[in-house]
Amino acid sequence: MSDMSWRTAIAQVNADDVIIRGHRLTDLVGSVTYADMAFLLMRGDLPTAPERQMLDAILVTLADHGISPTTIIARTLASCGTPIQASMAGATLSIADWHGGSGEEVGKILTAILDEADGDADVAAACARLVADRKQRREQVPGFGHPQHTGGDPRAIQLLGLAQSFGVDGRFCETLDVLGSALGESTGRDNLRRANVTGALAAILLDLGFPWRSIRGVVIAARSLGLTAHVVEELEQGNRWRHASSESVEYTGPLPS
Repeated sequence: MSDMSWRTAIAQVNADDVIIRGHRLTDLVGSVTYADMAFLLMRGDLPTAPERQMLDAILVTLADHGISPTTIIARTLASCGTPIQASMAGATLSIADWHGGSGEEVGKILTAILDEADGDADVAAACARLVADRKQRREQVPGFGHPQHTGGDPRAIQLLGLAQSFGVDGRFCETLDVLGSALGESTGRDNLRRANVTGALAAILLDLGFPWRSIRGVVIAARSLGLTAHVVEELEQGNRWRHASSESVEYTGPLPS
């Protein structure tokens, strides 16, 4: 028997049931949704109807984004005969600071701004300082602009609009907007004034009571559904050993004499 000890407030497994945050799993099954379970696990309680609708909208939004780095990796691995869980694991490893995972840093930034600020004036000043500091260090402010959606990320526009209509937008969504204004004013680029999907979901999840450390996990949970579909499609297409053709690779090294 292992002498390792664990402490958790999340779940307990008994001989006849599983307890999740004080609820019997058998009571939850058939009466709550997957989004409800996400709130229960991450926040510790069940959501209101608007909160559930908002998280459902986020999960749907993030389910797939076409042939992107994650799906390229998943499908390439699958074409090499890799098991589906390994193909998906490789893909999720690419959800990082520059692809899909920047919401975590946005969450940290927004949390830090509101922890330090005392009133709207302080929030605006803190946002301006952050933008100036990033500009001086030649670092991007995450959560704004998108290389494909140059006219504004439609996913972010939809999510932020829903948050407002559901009445779940709060201080974090407000701060995201102030930060975007500061960034647009500093750079003179209107496209950087508008949040992208990772910026939007970070602010909304924080307003829903999710900890910032959970944001990237929510992205991965949602995108896993799309990755499963892509791996299955790749296998059904019968593709084997995907690789770059010689015509698509430019060799820049020396030639033999």
